Amino acid sequence: MNRDYKLGDIASCIKNDLIELGVTKLQLLKLQGFEKLSRIGALLLWNIIVIFLAFFASLFAFIALGFWFSDLVGNFAGGFALVLLLYVGIFGILFVFRNAICTGFQNKFLRELEQEFRV
Repeated sequence: MNRDYKLGDIASCIKNDLIELGVTKLQLLKLQGFEKLSRIGALLLWNIIVIFLAFFASLFAFIALGFWFSDLVGNFAGGFALVLLLYVGIFGILFVFRNAICTGFQNKFLRELEQEFRV
């Protein structure tokens, strides 16, 4: 049996390997954090885009509805006043149920995040 290794050499090699393992684990943790952060950012950006497009689609629909009501009523002011009443009714309903709506969106968002991060 050849014993060329000294205890100090073995300890030094083990120390260097442990330091390298720690650095590698830290880099892996950082990359996993960046991956999760990028998924959250992409999900938030997608939801913002969808809300933005839905807003403009509904705005266009309500303008068209205002012109249609104007044709039925006979003047523009009356038609767009009806659309205003419709807006007030929708915002009133949203105001009354705002807690349930916010909780529903939060639960949906958290479920999507939980599904994204399951490994």
